[in-house]
Amino acid sequence: MDNASAFALVALDLDGTALQPDGTISERLKRAVGEALERGVRVILATGRMIHSAEPFWRELGLPAGPLVAYQGAVVAEMPEGRIVAKVTLPEEGARRAVEWAVDRGLLTQVYVGTELWVSREDPRVRNYIEKNHIPAWVRGPAELTDWPESPIKVLLQDDEAVLDRVRGELETLVAPYAIRVFKSQPDYLELVSEQVGKAVGLQAAAQSLNVPQSRVLAVGDAENDIDMLQWAGWGVAMGQAPEVVKMAADAVTQPVDQDGAAKAIERWVLEMSSDQTEP
Repeated sequence: MDNASAFALVALDLDGTALQPDGTISERLKRAVGEALERGVRVILATGRMIHSAEPFWRELGLPAGPLVAYQGAVVAEMPEGRIVAKVTLPEEGARRAVEWAVDRGLLTQVYVGTELWVSREDPRVRNYIEKNHIPAWVRGPAELTDWPESPIKVLLQDDEAVLDRVRGELETLVAPYAIRVFKSQPDYLELVSEQVGKAVGLQAAAQSLNVPQSRVLAVGDAENDIDMLQWAGWGVAMGQAPEVVKMAADAVTQPVDQDGAAKAIERWVLEMSSDQTEP
């Protein structure tokens, strides 16, 4: 591969990809990202997290000013100021019906309204989520949870994996008339966004803002919500611990997150290729 066709943009998912199981970034990944940046390759984050939750990792990786894909692609923000340049919210009536349905079934329901996170109750799951994502949350009663000033950006439901798998079909049927996507981002997370939303949509907007063609984009991810991004990118890499459906959607598979798979992907398909000019 000649320099004109080498990858110019790397998009990294956070949880399960850039972040180790303990929520930290490995030194190896920091080195790989730093070397890629030194060679003129742009690196961005494409995550389901809120802007505020993703910002510390953006800074820790030393990423330059540029786009951040957040909320599963529903928001593209310009960093470091976090200025939103694109946002797509859920269809309001569909979101309201989904939230009421989830609360009625006792699912931990998280509603992302503007820059705030509203939750249906406080319990160990939500406390763990708040600590993990470094964000505050506000508990709202059933009526308050849908009394929003604007339609939410996304809704996230938490429960045991088996419970979510059992009710998923019913939820998909409920929201189908409202053009809402339902997908797993983690085994115990079920998320809802507009059908117009996906990490591929956000990544495409980010690549265009950086004047990088699709063929020169490399994306790395590990979950169902990363599939469209991996398929859109010129080269999609699934993490080694990813479900089989994610691996099948990718062009290649790297090692699991606890073996520094994201760092190894950058080393193999960005750093080594830029030096030996080898086709993937």
